[in-house]
Amino acid sequence: MYLHKPTYDPDELFSANYHIHTNLSRCGKKEMVLADIVRSAEKAGLREIAITDHIHPFETPKINRNLRRLTPQVQQIDSDIKIYLGAELSAHGENKYTLKYSGQRLDYHLYSHNHYHMRGWEQPQNRTPEGYKEHCKKTLYNIINSGKADCLAHPFTDKYIVREFEDEYAFTYGCITNLWTDNEIGDIMQAAKEKEVAWEINTSILMQYKDFMKRYFHIGKEVGVCFNLGTDAHTLQNIDPSPLKEFFIKEIM
Repeated sequence: MYLHKPTYDPDELFSANYHIHTNLSRCGKKEMVLADIVRSAEKAGLREIAITDHIHPFETPKINRNLRRLTPQVQQIDSDIKIYLGAELSAHGENKYTLKYSGQRLDYHLYSHNHYHMRGWEQPQNRTPEGYKEHCKKTLYNIINSGKADCLAHPFTDKYIVREFEDEYAFTYGCITNLWTDNEIGDIMQAAKEKEVAWEINTSILMQYKDFMKRYFHIGKEVGVCFNLGTDAHTLQNIDPSPLKEFFIKEIM
């Protein structure tokens, strides 16, 4: 389900941050407590934020734990900012998902498909750039068609694969991402549009994947997809996406 109407206006895109980790994520810094996150978002002039702590393979009980801890904190916060309590869930293989909880439900289901460096993540039999690309493709189509996802986190990118396997397989950044053709990207974006699954503009990879992100944005705009902007914030400093707004306008749009 979309959180907002599709827009390609940078002022609209950069007025929200839908990918923020608290210190309940192992990668989140101690400073990432909800009240301080909201204060930082207010200073940045944001209108909406989403809390998306990691739920990696075999970690589904953490969803209930996180909701129990964060829900009372949200209720105590006095702010005009809309806060979505979500999670960065794992599509960690073909038809393999982390999503299991009871009681209050998540507001936002952000799914990662390419955390291949994580324990329990399914690896393709063919550990080549082509093999990983095809495995990513199947996983993406599966999560889109499952109806479980609201948005896809840092899609197509291969930085986690390269980080894990560069020494053994001589992978370099972009060696998998750039294998995707425009038609393949357009087709899978169309499939997501029909299911109202948004695509993330992840500012943490904008500069590293500049050429691909330009292609990604323009194909998405042509298809008419919904983009959700997220900084993948693990520190308070990274909650504000505006430092990359000018780069986005000049290099991506």
